[in-house]
This record gives sequence, C-alpha cells and structure tokens, in this order.
Amino acid sequence: MADEKNVIDLEQPAGTLFAQYPDLPGLLAEMGIEDVDAEKTLPQVAADLGVETSVIAFALEASGYDVQGLKATDDGYKSPLNDVMSVLFDNSFHGEPLPDTSSSGPMLAHMEMAIRRAQDEGKLPK
Repeated sequence: MADEKNVIDLEQPAGTLFAQYPDLPGLLAEMGIEDVDAEKTLPQVAADLGVETSVIAFALEASGYDVQGLKATDDGYKSPLNDVMSVLFDNSFHGEPLPDTSSSGPMLAHMEMAIRRAQDEGKLPK
C-alpha cells in the first residue's frame, strides 16, 4: 500500500535503519544528530547525546514514521516533551502565537518550530 507508514524499530541498529530508509540520516541531521555510529541503536545514540529518545521518536512520527520499540525510562531526566507539546498546542507557552500553517502541513511546521526552539534552549543538540 502506498500510504502505509514506514515502521522504525528502535531496537534495530542505525545502519540497518539507514539502509531501509535512506532519508533517515537527513532527518536526523535536521535535528542536529550527525555522524551516527551504524552499530548503535537510536536510543543509544540519544543517550550518548544526552537527549531523551522520545524527542527523537516524536520528531520521526511527525515526519511520517511509525516508531516502535520505545521504552520508557525512569532515570530522573526531565524530558522536554511537555515543552514540545506545549509549543505545538498552547499559544501561551512563550507568549507567541503559533504560526499560520493552514495551507500546508501544520503538524510538521509546528514540529520544526519545536525542534528549533528545543535546540536554541539546549534541550536538543544543534
């Protein structure tokens, strides 16, 4: 089926995922995640960078992937996911209105804005 989502299994090594989805390295690079060790899984890459895996998973889902294998952790890390969700759905987060994206891909536009803000605030690598 042409409209079927691409499934990313986070338990697979990055090299396997890159071979299956050639656009994936570019998507990660847009998030500031480059030079990924092909032997590591995306959760391992995220841990090395000090980034919560759920942030990467959320961005991949916003790009049209179906992310599987995400395991919740209880390591005391304060995930920026609540901030990201607030940026996406709450106009009062930073006192700025959300951009008008009625003509094209509102979820992706909001996700890009949230990723940039998280990078500016040091919650994601640049």
